[in-house]
Amino acid sequence: MRLFRRRPLITEENYGRLMTSFGRTVDADPLVAGPAEALAERVTGELASEAAAADEKLYSGAAAYHLRLLAGAWILASEGEIPTETAEVFEEAVAWRFGTRELPERLGKLARGEVERDLSVEEE
Repeated sequence: MRLFRRRPLITEENYGRLMTSFGRTVDADPLVAGPAEALAERVTGELASEAAAADEKLYSGAAAYHLRLLAGAWILASEGEIPTETAEVFEEAVAWRFGTRELPERLGKLARGEVERDLSVEEE
């Protein structure tokens, strides 16, 4: 992720606008919604205690919901539908909302393909 020269100003109003905009956009396209949900589930599974802390701070299911919309933002950015800077600002905003950077940064790295993928087949 590119570093800002200065952090964006994030307020309740700005955050609400981002959530509303991405909530409508991500959910409207199944080709974005499905992968976004899978990314959010992976991050909340990997960082379960951090997700639980975010849920406790906000409401039950908050971590998965906010991360799903963030994942959708990164997917839209990778497809050229929105500027990359918009997804970067939204990642910063989710970190602000959660009070920690760990969850949104992990999701951003996965969404941008900056981590090694485990392609092994799980046997049950």
